[in-house]
Amino acid sequence: MCGFPTALAIEGLRSLGGFDGPPAAAGSTSPAASVAGLRPKAPTPAPSPEEELNTAISRDLRARMQFARELGQGPDLTSELCHAALSEAEGRSAEALDILRSAQGRYEAETDEVLQHRLATLRERQDLLEKTGVRFALDTDLDRIGDAKRSEDQGAAIALLLQAERRVGQLESDWKGLQGLLAQIESLRNEALELGIPLGEISGELDAIHDRLRTTEVTEEALDSFAQEAAQVLMLLHEAIPAGLAQELTRHEEALSRFPEDHAPSAGARRLALDVSRHLTKGRLSEAVQSVRDLRQAIAELERAPGPARGEPGASHESDDEALNRLLKKARSLAGRIRTLAPDSEAARDAAVQIREATELLRDRQLEEADLTLTRLMRMLASESPRT
Repeated sequence: MCGFPTALAIEGLRSLGGFDGPPAAAGSTSPAASVAGLRPKAPTPAPSPEEELNTAISRDLRARMQFARELGQGPDLTSELCHAALSEAEGRSAEALDILRSAQGRYEAETDEVLQHRLATLRERQDLLEKTGVRFALDTDLDRIGDAKRSEDQGAAIALLLQAERRVGQLESDWKGLQGLLAQIESLRNEALELGIPLGEISGELDAIHDRLRTTEVTEEALDSFAQEAAQVLMLLHEAIPAGLAQELTRHEEALSRFPEDHAPSAGARRLALDVSRHLTKGRLSEAVQSVRDLRQAIAELERAPGPARGEPGASHESDDEALNRLLKKARSLAGRIRTLAPDSEAARDAAVQIREATELLRDRQLEEADLTLTRLMRMLASESPRT
């Protein structure tokens, strides 16, 4: 057995002469054996000062090895402890003491080297974080590790190091998540500004978050607060951008309504308008923004090209009652077309929403808006296959 030098030394002394002879055979009634059994055992000799020191050092080293194992790469002194135990068991206590003191020196040197390397790595990770635009409150943690090292309290230094490493790892993970959220907000904001969508104070709130990140020593609590603010800004963007895109889509659909339904050059623009509507319904803002860009270009090309259009001077105009009757017939026709779709399909659900919206607009006699909604629905149904 290893790690208990004093105990092994005692066992060694017993093996060298602590007993006068071999034990008697089982069941023996020899008088000599009986007398031998009554003879008192020799008292165990008290440990020498060297043996007591060996015991204290070996216990200290075993405790230190437990700390080192937490580092994952500390020195292993098992071989030296075993060698010292065997030496003391053979009566060479001075030699065992030399072995243990040498093990102490190796442990301290190797552990200090590991601590120095891990502390340097922590400082490198801190520098990398600062280069990404944030300064975390880590100086106090790193200074405490250095103080423990200088006071030669390796146990405290190891505990502080492991605590700091866990903290830095969590901060890095949380910061990475916040960076992704801020990048998403930045992208949506830039797209909205490019399209001229009014954002009010939203853009300024994003800039304020970036400014405070650059000038504040960030703690875990502050990082959580920044994440909540960023989530609020993203929510506001998800409200402002669809509203702006929907308004622009309405204007484009009004422009397209001046062209006959069978006007081939406007077919591409009508499909793009349908794409914008679908993306907005599904909350796909980036796709909706790109479709609006394409739609703007298509509308611009239509306006430059000569061609027949409804609503030009000289064209006949229908009364409100005539328009209402026409739109009601259109709505009933489209409702019948919706019934041919698979009832559980996404297209059927979208169509049901739009026909309900158009019906409410007709009830309120908002004829232009109802016409646009029904036209949009008609285009959507034209691209869907009926149920077989």
